[in-house]
Amino acid sequence: MAGRRILYAALLLGAAVLHIAYGQYVTHLILMFLIILPVISLLLAVPAAVKSRAELTGGEDVEIGSRTVIHLNTRCDSALFIPSAWKLRIERRNIFTGEKPKKTRVVFKGGGAYEDAFIPDTDRIGAVRCSIRRASVCDPLGLFALPVKKSGDITLIVLPREKAPIPEPDLIKASATVMRPKPGGFSEEHELRPYREGDSVNLIHWKLTVKMDEPIVREPQEVLYKNIILSADIPEYPEDAESVLGVIMYLGRKLNEEGVSFILHFGSRTASIRSAAELERFIREELAKPLKQEKAAPALEGSDTIVFRIDPGMGGAA
Repeated sequence: MAGRRILYAALLLGAAVLHIAYGQYVTHLILMFLIILPVISLLLAVPAAVKSRAELTGGEDVEIGSRTVIHLNTRCDSALFIPSAWKLRIERRNIFTGEKPKKTRVVFKGGGAYEDAFIPDTDRIGAVRCSIRRASVCDPLGLFALPVKKSGDITLIVLPREKAPIPEPDLIKASATVMRPKPGGFSEEHELRPYREGDSVNLIHWKLTVKMDEPIVREPQEVLYKNIILSADIPEYPEDAESVLGVIMYLGRKLNEEGVSFILHFGSRTASIRSAAELERFIREELAKPLKQEKAAPALEGSDTIVFRIDPGMGGAA
């Protein structure tokens, strides 16, 4: 665009000098034509700008190091007035790591539709926000850039890989305390005892009843667990945060699969995690915020509580 403006200015200056030197009717027409031409070009570009739009689509959440694609789409809904050229600037920024935004400049000849693809950087965990910072179309002469409508931002989450801590603790076994009756439920653990009034007939252990010559029932038992607390400071560096969150995801999944809830201290934030969905939501919310070093909330281990401390670098392979 700068080159075309310089060329136009040179032509206009030349026409003006020619008209001053000769003062002919023809030179006057040439000068007036060059003065009016940009106005005509701008008027032709306005309808195209009004009917044009640029948007980003795609960008699925991925695990760190995996590939995802964001598509840039432009279109003009006017069949008569079509942009001569497009100029866009795409910005990609990781909110969690706070790294300097990466910018991509896109320039292409105009048309009714255009599509391009971008591969965001996923070698760091966090929330990668992709946005169109500037979108404009050019008039036929290439002297003006008119802004067009653009879509909102796209934010994709780059999740850490699960990492088993070394050595790996058996939190479920360590937290198991005593057995207690499980009313009205099925369990693989049972306790045999004499029949009591009100017991269901379905609980009677018929083989033992015949042997003992008295009614014996099989009473379902359930395990009582201590409270489990996973505690971790928020590290200063993204690679340390990746290590810590990877261990949290691994241990959290193991506990969720066994139906055991736990309390998570991550920095000053405390959450009670009862399911895999709650854990994933917690991780996503943390990755969508700027990384800020912070000590974990105090967690005192007692007779009814087990605290497992997670530090950077303790995670091995998934």
